[in-house]
Amino acid sequence: MRRFALLLGGPLLATEALKERLRGYRLLAADSGGRHALALGLTPELWLGDFDSSPPWLQEALSAPKEVLPREKDLTDGEALLRKALELGAEEVLLLGALGGRLDHTLVHLELAFLLAQKGVRVELTDGLTRAFPLLPGLHAFPLEPKTPFSLLPFPEATLGVEGARWDLPPTALKATSRTLENEALGPIRVRVEAGRALLYLF
Repeated sequence: MRRFALLLGGPLLATEALKERLRGYRLLAADSGGRHALALGLTPELWLGDFDSSPPWLQEALSAPKEVLPREKDLTDGEALLRKALELGAEEVLLLGALGGRLDHTLVHLELAFLLAQKGVRVELTDGLTRAFPLLPGLHAFPLEPKTPFSLLPFPEATLGVEGARWDLPPTALKATSRTLENEALGPIRVRVEAGRALLYLF
């Protein structure tokens, strides 16, 4: 199986629907992301990190195979876990606990998601409630339900358009704008990125 769900350290709403969805993924955790495994009642096949954010009670409660990293390193435990997933042949990655929490970590997760997309890996970020998808040049279709709210963000600039929304947009060069925030799907939407890169955010 080449579908991986990575438990990161940001906030995550652990619902039964999310637990059911994860049945189709191999589960890995990074350091304090292990607490989400407990909340979901699932055991990762690998728990990786320097464990400076995992208190003793958590390490005792979660009986998952560990890979211990040194505390003095030039990357986060989350990025190290992403690299591990790629080594294991990941073709699709679900980043759980990747949004919200510390702003610096959220921004790094978004940049790493674009890097994965450039490698041809399908990637989604979520906090269990909201979802984000990195978009590279091309046509992207999303089977959304009517009235699903979404924002479409140039990241940091892009020429993009959207069809199937309350406010459709012809291909337009965008940079540093709130023009494409808080739209609404009429049903499935199609996003065309002609240049640059963008982020689809469902909330």
